[in-house]
Amino acid sequence: MDLFAVKQQYYTGNYKEALSRAAQNASESSETVEFYRTKCQQALGQLDVPNSATPLGAVFTEYFASAKGGDLSKLEKAVAEAPSSLFVVNVWATAQARAGELEKALKTCTDALEDATGPGAVELALLAVQIAVVAGQKVGSGTAGSTGSSAGARILQNFLAANDEYPNEDEIVVNMADSYVNFALGRETSGSNFYFYEELCQTLPCWKSQLGLLSLHLQQQNLPEAQAVVELLESEFYQNQSESAALYTPELLANKVTLAAMHGEHPDAIRAELLDVKPEHPLSENYRVNDAKFDEIVAKYGA
Repeated sequence: MDLFAVKQQYYTGNYKEALSRAAQNASESSETVEFYRTKCQQALGQLDVPNSATPLGAVFTEYFASAKGGDLSKLEKAVAEAPSSLFVVNVWATAQARAGELEKALKTCTDALEDATGPGAVELALLAVQIAVVAGQKVGSGTAGSTGSSAGARILQNFLAANDEYPNEDEIVVNMADSYVNFALGRETSGSNFYFYEELCQTLPCWKSQLGLLSLHLQQQNLPEAQAVVELLESEFYQNQSESAALYTPELLANKVTLAAMHGEHPDAIRAELLDVKPEHPLSENYRVNDAKFDEIVAKYGA
């Protein structure tokens, strides 16, 4: 079973190609294949209810149902009834995080990761890192935000200490987890994190890898290089990748807002475009909150 290509394509955001590679392993009765196949179909908007009678399929079915209604009780029951599986835990923790229960989601991950090895362990470690980073960002920048990022770093360190050897196919998963921590802590901007994305852009040129490189150029204030990446993503070659363009254009716009501000330009038009494309984007939400606070101050002291 060749999962190397599946994971390489999935974690660089090439979901269509990852799905195609997973289909080549369709004869394998593997939870790993089913997990990645379903996640790819979800990312591509091809799936509302999984077509699977497996225990993991039943959990995914309730996961998609809970996404529409917000009630996690049926999903929790399906998880409890399913055989022990780190992929099942992954789906459950993802649902908890999606519902805003970040502390519970993180505990779900870390409890399951104690002495965990085998299929699904590295994916769960990555999810735990992501949740820890997001939890820190929700609390805010400063000490609390840094604590969340540091928690993500500890989770990854503990996982690697317990799993000093892992299959080649999992290297990109570990590198992605390390990348999330580095981005959150603002470290390795010109070191290992930069080289990771630079290599990805050479070996797997795609929207996600280019956006990672763009963010690192912005962190280093490499404005000409950042502008070059923006122009590359706006080129016909990348715009013709319709699925990826639809998924990642909001992130491109968010980075363009930052780039415009760093150039000393007014990013209002770009910010308005982002608001139109993805109103729930964190940058749009933060802007609305700050704008409302500004209006409140003006009303209070301008009266």
